[in-house]
Amino acid sequence: MSTYEMIMGMSLQGSKVELKNMASGDGALLKSLLSHPEVQPHIQLRHGSTSRQGVLDKLVNRMLHGYDPGALHAGIYMLGQPELIGSVSLQNWNRQEGQAVLGYMLNPLWWGRGYATEALGLLLAYGFRELGLRKVEGRCRGDNYRSAQVMLRNGLTLERTLPMADGSGDVMKVFKLIHEP
Repeated sequence: MSTYEMIMGMSLQGSKVELKNMASGDGALLKSLLSHPEVQPHIQLRHGSTSRQGVLDKLVNRMLHGYDPGALHAGIYMLGQPELIGSVSLQNWNRQEGQAVLGYMLNPLWWGRGYATEALGLLLAYGFRELGLRKVEGRCRGDNYRSAQVMLRNGLTLERTLPMADGSGDVMKVFKLIHEP
């Protein structure tokens, strides 16, 4: 079963948000979110010789249409509302090992309201229950306190801190959660 088939019709509801597959019409909002000046510093894009715009276009296409077999992306929507406010994902997903790296982003208008925490919790529960995940890892820059709190509130623990490869003097915090059924 492809990643896209796994999320077709998926809807996970919490008390504040709903996770579901994103529609093609969400592409502009998704691209805007990935380019937002408060969000962009926290997203690592590898683009080599490809333009940043080209990388964003490819990423949005993969997120909307499930073309990446090593990832599962879901949109975050406020419960009962049609507008995309963020995304949550399993990246570098190794199905045989039951491991993945978490990814999430939220429109800054909605920061600090528990939406990212609930969305990540819904994805983790789904991943452990339905997808056979056994270990997840999450990462954030050392100064991204909000993201660290989202992971800690979902049971991840700080495993290690690594220097950023960009020479900025910043660090990358690496969190993990091991699920034992």
